[in-house]
Amino acid sequence: MSDFLSFDSFITPRIIRVVFALGLLLIALGTLVRVLVGIWSLSIFSGVILPLIAMCALALMWRIYCELILVFFDMREAVRSLQKIL
Repeated sequence: MSDFLSFDSFITPRIIRVVFALGLLLIALGTLVRVLVGIWSLSIFSGVILPLIAMCALALMWRIYCELILVFFDMREAVRSLQKIL
């Protein structure tokens, strides 16, 4: 509890991992809905293939975005350890 109140450790890196998983779940559900609508409307290319390609690209961009946030927190911890050395 004292770590939480003194900001010695951040909870955001742990939360980012949960947010990443939830984001992937939403991407997958959105793609599933789009593919089902595409199948219903009998459009194979724009209803099935393009949403699957977009899902892969969006999942990759979502992963990169979450990793960038984690990198900023890792940089903070690295600077803190250097500060202790000096």
